[in-house]
Amino acid sequence: MSKEKFSIDWRYRAATTLAKDWKSPYTGILHKKGTPVTAATYIKHGEKRIHIGDPSAPALFLSLSYKFHEQALKKHPFLIDWPISNKKDPTIETYDYLELIMASIIFAYTAIEAFANEELPEDFIYEEKTKSGLFIVHNKEWIERNVSLDEKLTILIPKVTNKPSPKGSKIWENYVHLRRLRHRIIHLKTRDRERSQGENLYPASIWSKILEPQQLNYSLIAKNMILNFRDKDDVHWLKYCPF
Repeated sequence: MSKEKFSIDWRYRAATTLAKDWKSPYTGILHKKGTPVTAATYIKHGEKRIHIGDPSAPALFLSLSYKFHEQALKKHPFLIDWPISNKKDPTIETYDYLELIMASIIFAYTAIEAFANEELPEDFIYEEKTKSGLFIVHNKEWIERNVSLDEKLTILIPKVTNKPSPKGSKIWENYVHLRRLRHRIIHLKTRDRERSQGENLYPASIWSKILEPQQLNYSLIAKNMILNFRDKDDVHWLKYCPF
């Protein structure tokens, strides 16, 4: 699908163009209608200083997830023409694949998490009912740290955006699959690392799961979850996302 060209990198958090000519009162420079306008952020390291466009965290994570997914497909041992005839040991190439697909999964989940936290307004509050029947009011910082991503996606973000909860949809089904894989990778248990022993030649390890030939595109799972709440034409990084 062709996309409208825009001279600003798609990973900017916000970008637009001038609706009419504008002359800077500080520099006297005339900027023509259509000139890109973005927010900047400044970074200092010792005596060095740089300024960059204010980045979108969800966009950066989406980009990473997509890139790693594309690279992983080129190394999947069950999807490429594997040189079994010359008895080459597939271990190293398989490790490379595992690293890439795990990175894609982790960054896809993180993109959703970053989006959910960004969507909460600064003055958003969360009322928690105690066992005694009293309500405790929590601010955004507490919510970001203590409310699960599932609850943010099914209750809080729908309330903020006035969009339906994704729960029960295909989008939610794919998200749950992504979440389970991500949690198994991040919180590796003994069963996740299980290896072939005795009669259990093909254990249900996490390695076996993410080596299945039918791997979903995890970056698209994350993007579709985000699109459940935001119109892509209203968000710079969604509108110009290259995938």
